[in-house]
Amino acid sequence: MSEPVVQATLRIVKVFWSLDANLAYSRHFPAVNWLTSYSLYIDTTDQWFDSYVHSDWTDLRTRVMTLLQEEAELEEIVRLVGMDALSASDRLKMEAARSIREDYLHQNAFHEIDTYTPLEKQYLMIKLIMEYYIGAAEALNQGADIEGLVQLPVRERIGRFKYVTMDGIQEEYDSILKDLSNEIQELLRKEDY
Repeated sequence: MSEPVVQATLRIVKVFWSLDANLAYSRHFPAVNWLTSYSLYIDTTDQWFDSYVHSDWTDLRTRVMTLLQEEAELEEIVRLVGMDALSASDRLKMEAARSIREDYLHQNAFHEIDTYTPLEKQYLMIKLIMEYYIGAAEALNQGADIEGLVQLPVRERIGRFKYVTMDGIQEEYDSILKDLSNEIQELLRKEDY
């Protein structure tokens, strides 16, 4: 990758998709590594995404990439000393990043709905994951138990949102957000007793 010819080609092409054998081996498809892949067109496309998909698309993408980078750093600690060494907030970051990887970035090309995902649905999918992360982080600051936050039943629905058909996405999105809020509030009430 550091050869001058390769670097010159990458600058001309301006996009690099890094295929990862470990992702393919673990059956994570597409096996494109999100940390080593890049595009130099982001500045150009951000305005379009913010205009035509949603006004906070760029901000959301940035926050997601930050979480994935922080997860990679935390994985080193977990490999060395185990998950118990992480603080509750770091454990929550790991859970949110896992959800991004498994529920958002993983695709089943043979599934009739997951084969193709329109931008509107992609936005709502990642928004749900980030709403979980933000809501859980606030609850954690209010004294909620990390185990309870990780095991919220609504997380299963967030993960399965990618299989919802386009005609039902807004209703399901609203329903999941409502259940997420209710389950976090219920967990906080239990903690108060």
